[in-house]
Amino acid sequence: MSEELIETIQSMQDRKVRFVRLAGNSLIIYCDCEPGDLNQGCSIWLEPTWHFRNTERVITGSREAQTEDEVEHSNIIEQLRTLYFKTIKKLSIEPITNDVVIEIDEGSILKTFVSDPNDEESWQIRNFNKGLRIIGNPRAIQIIKDLP
Repeated sequence: MSEELIETIQSMQDRKVRFVRLAGNSLIIYCDCEPGDLNQGCSIWLEPTWHFRNTERVITGSREAQTEDEVEHSNIIEQLRTLYFKTIKKLSIEPITNDVVIEIDEGSILKTFVSDPNDEESWQIRNFNKGLRIIGNPRAIQIIKDLP
């Protein structure tokens, strides 16, 4: 792993979840910012496939979020809102698969998992302060510096 990647991963520790958005069955977690804040904080975009669990069970996942039923979709969003104002304890990337694992207060975990080794994107971390994007898939991790 490059120094910049390691530094970005470590910088996610102790960030607070401020907002969670379900876009179809993709999940976006905003840390130390809210949607539209492009000058501060970070976002973590989990492309399908992902799941959210606690110390006892899997709470929900991207497959369940595929629903077109508005009530079910709303219930999933409510479950994810339990993450609001919780702290990221650790973010790690698994070897071989490049799955991202986000450990949050109280034993909550968000995790991607490979369903197709040819996926172009499994997750994305955006650091708005640094104008940096990191994109992970089962084959590679790419660091992109965006223009400010």
